[in-house]
Amino acid sequence: MAFEKIKDSAKRGLATSRARVDETRAQRQRDKLLHDLGRTSYAEHTGHATQEAVAGKLRALDEFEQTLREKREQQARDIMHRGAECVDEGETVATAARKMRDLGVGSLPICGADDRLHGVITDRDIVVNCIAEGQEPSQVKVRDLTRGELVWVDAGDNVNEVLRRMEAHQIKRLPVIENHRLVGMISESDLARNIDEHRLSEFVEKVYATS
Repeated sequence: MAFEKIKDSAKRGLATSRARVDETRAQRQRDKLLHDLGRTSYAEHTGHATQEAVAGKLRALDEFEQTLREKREQQARDIMHRGAECVDEGETVATAARKMRDLGVGSLPICGADDRLHGVITDRDIVVNCIAEGQEPSQVKVRDLTRGELVWVDAGDNVNEVLRRMEAHQIKRLPVIENHRLVGMISESDLARNIDEHRLSEFVEKVYATS
């Protein structure tokens, strides 16, 4: 298990490094095209180039940006919703339940004083591990219901990895982390807006298979 976690972390690190290299190369190419466009526009203004030449530079820039959009694989940061609401680990379970009700969600990320993700609490946790155990939600702290493996995804991970983790753990909301901080959440509605119907159908079948 420890080896798998190390391997998984190494894969994420490698993918992030490659993404940064690609972004740097793309930015350099974009800067060059913008420089060429500016130089040609100035030349046209001073009578040393034609409007057709400027239009050609604009087309080259547009084609480059289109190629990037087509080439770039959607990442978690592209489909997540930002501003994820957290519940502090020191809050009571009753507070978490009220927040879920007000937000219309079935789970909440748990954050600590360090502003980092410490876990996730679900409505099922409240029912099974608190109420069913005869405990008082207004007395039990959220941290006391934090159990099991913490599942999250890096902001730079692709959508296939997002789906893989949600399906493997049969979860419907997934925290998104960037630089060790919670930056967003991915829910079923986020997936519905960003993946095709066939893939969404597969996701629903796998996640709800034994729910």
